[in-house]
Formats: sequence, structure tokens, C-alpha cells
Amino acid sequence: MATDSRLIDPSGEIRLGIFAEPIGEVNYREYALLGPLDRPRGPLARHFGFNQFQFLGGLSDSLIFGCAIADMKIAATAFLYFYEPTTRRFAHFSFKTPLALGCHFDQRPEDGTATFSWRGNAVTMRATAAPQQRHLRVDLAGGVRVNATFDESQPRIAPMAICTCAGAGGWVFARKTAGARVSGTVQWEGRSIDLASLAMLGHNDWSAGYMRRETFWNWGCLAGRLADGRIVGMNISCGVNETSYTENCFWVDGALETVSIAAFEYDRRDLMKPWKLRTSDGRVDLVFTPEGRHAEKINALVLASNFNQLFGRYQGRFVTAAGETLRIDGQLGYMERHYAKW
Repeated sequence: MATDSRLIDPSGEIRLGIFAEPIGEVNYREYALLGPLDRPRGPLARHFGFNQFQFLGGLSDSLIFGCAIADMKIAATAFLYFYEPTTRRFAHFSFKTPLALGCHFDQRPEDGTATFSWRGNAVTMRATAAPQQRHLRVDLAGGVRVNATFDESQPRIAPMAICTCAGAGGWVFARKTAGARVSGTVQWEGRSIDLASLAMLGHNDWSAGYMRRETFWNWGCLAGRLADGRIVGMNISCGVNETSYTENCFWVDGALETVSIAAFEYDRRDLMKPWKLRTSDGRVDLVFTPEGRHAEKINALVLASNFNQLFGRYQGRFVTAAGETLRIDGQLGYMERHYAKW
């Protein structure tokens, strides 16, 4: 492994910024972790303070799904849900384990594996660098199966790979794409669904770091096709990666367009009302109308989470760096409101 492909440099310092070249390894154990008063943190703080998660989601007019694995050291969680836009049928499956039992993450965002296994339920997320793909395998005890490939190579999607500071001594690394073609099958409720036939497009989020003890974010994502057939994707957030750099961006046929910081406007008491999403540079201006929601709450003293991931449709516009206005008209996507105490 070349030194310059690792996130932590030889002196134990974090590399910050948006990376044009892939990060081969998030070698967090080599980070010189200090407390707020510049004292070195001990082994327990180094272990339990590091969190990471991965999300893979697929979007089509016939089926939407989302699947995640999260390793919070004190506990691990995994979930899978399905939603049919035409019938509004929704099903979700969620699992939790103490002390992250049955959960493992490789620290290689481009070609590593994340796994979760508990009581006959298994989720595997595997990345390959050549070709640039993500593979999702889910086998649940009740018979639900997912075997999906997210192809980020045709056309090649330039990942948003970013690392920013979090609090006095922490940091967050994220590697994200949106607009990947999805193929494979879903077996659900006695049906076998061919994902490629649905023209499904997908999103991937691989995130890790020494995050703030209490973290809150809003996040929006979409993946769809423009009227002329070009594939668009979007990743916009507020609350995590905004210290000196922002992860906010959209893609047009895989080409990455970075945009400025964003504001989310919504009714906290009724998240199913329409949301407004705008960036300060005016290049993203959208309204999101939810159709459904996956929600989970955890309150376990030292660990807490209030997670709401909505799915629905976007209306509005993107403006490219070249000045072209792209009409967003009903493309499907996600919206999120999440509070976490790690």
C-alpha cells in the first residue's frame, strides 16, 4: 500500500480535504488522537470513539430499497427496507447487537468488505476497485434475499471523497456516489424482482471517523434520469462535513460538480410535509415531497439515535458550473434527519 493512499500520514496526522485520488485505507489506528486539552487518549477512547457505517440504496418507479450497517462499537445495527411507489407497500427489517457482535468493517473504502451477521440474518457489502462496483448480499432468516450490484463504472462516477475536522480532535471521512446502475435480484414476499429491468439507480455512502459525541445532520440524495436521458445524482448534507470543506455535490453522467453549503427547511413536527433544499450559491434549488419513511429510535443511556430516512420525489433545478440549468422533475431520492449520541 502506497503511503499517499492512506488517510493518516506517517506522523499520525489526518489528511483533510476533497480527494481527487482514491483513499486506499482509513488507517485510523495510526491517528494521534488527542483530547480537547491536548492529552493523548487511551486505548478505550481510541476504540469506542471510532464509528462507521455504510448505506446502499436503490431507486426506481417500481421499487425503492435501503440497506445499512453501522458499527458504533458499543452496539451495531443493520436495517433493510422495501417500498413500492405504485402500491405504497412498505416493509422493514432491523437488527441490533451489543458491543458490535457479528459486525466487521474493512478499512478500505475502495475494495473492502463490511459484514453483519446475527441469528440467521446476514448482510454483506463488498467493494471492488476494478471494475468500480459495490455488491450487496442480504440473506434474512425469513427468506428475504437481495443480491445486487451497483455499477459505478459505466459511466464511471467520480466519487465524492472528503475528510473534515469534527470537534477539537476528531474527523469524519466519507466516500459517496449517486447514480450507479443497479442490477441483480430481490426476493421478497414470494416474488423474484429483476432490478436491471426496473432501470434502477443507486447511492452508496461509506463513512467513518472520530465523530462528535453528539452529532446531528440533514442529508438529501437523488438518482434519476433527465428528460434527455442523462443520469443525475445528488448528495447534499448539513451538520457533519462543513469545516473548511463541504461534501455537497451533484453528478451528471458521472461527472462530479461541487456546490456550496446548504440549508434544509422543513417542519420538525411533521417530516412528511414537503422540504425545501437550497445551496448558498444558488446552484441547487429543490422541493422534496416525501412518500414514505423508515424511522428508528435508540435510547440506551450512553448511546442514542433518532433516525428518520424519508423517500420521495424532488422538483426543482441544478445549475452546472458551465451555466446549464438542469430540470429536476420527479426524480426519486432520499431525505434524512438524524440525531446520534455515539
